[in-house]
Amino acid sequence: MRPVSLALPIIALTLAAGAALAADGVPGNALSFTVLRNGETVGTHVLRFQPVDDAVRISADTNVVVKMAMIPVYRFEHHGNEVWRDGRLISLMSETNDDGTRHALKVAGGGGSLAVNGDGAVSHLPADTLPASLWNRRTVARGTLLNTLDGHAMTVQVADQGDDQVAVHGRTVVARHYAMTGDLSRELWYDADGTLVQVRFKARDDSDIRYVLR
Repeated sequence: MRPVSLALPIIALTLAAGAALAADGVPGNALSFTVLRNGETVGTHVLRFQPVDDAVRISADTNVVVKMAMIPVYRFEHHGNEVWRDGRLISLMSETNDDGTRHALKVAGGGGSLAVNGDGAVSHLPADTLPASLWNRRTVARGTLLNTLDGHAMTVQVADQGDDQVAVHGRTVVARHYAMTGDLSRELWYDADGTLVQVRFKARDDSDIRYVLR
């Protein structure tokens, strides 16, 4: 029996590359978050953004270890790669170890749909479906998201909670707060530039999880 289960889910070299970054709404070269569980640091979540020709490659790395009495009781490791072009997801690949449960996902865009192979199960989603990697502010305007662990479609509802003040890099910034419910429950904060600055949710063991931009 696992005492803890977080079920964690997961941005110019030339003028053309700079245009691609802007077109895809990418916030910068990297976003690095500290993962907190009930206020205690348990890991990191890092997003890196790299222009490649006329596209943008985004890598996501999450590493979380929860310990009790210095003994690891839960481990979550996720590595994903997204490729975007003209605001559309072109491909996504990820590998996940959720405390011993492993997931593998491959997504290919093109044509009128996304071809999804998650843990060997094949499906198709509309071409404009966004992955639930959450860095893209357009996420809050969608009713269906692609699960980045196993590729299943998640139905969500999002409510605008107005502006909040959030600590970022040692200073306070104004960020728009959104509450996502449904198949994925997350509280999300984006600053005035549309950059994701904080994530908060309840884990399955009812612990409080926060991603804080550092």
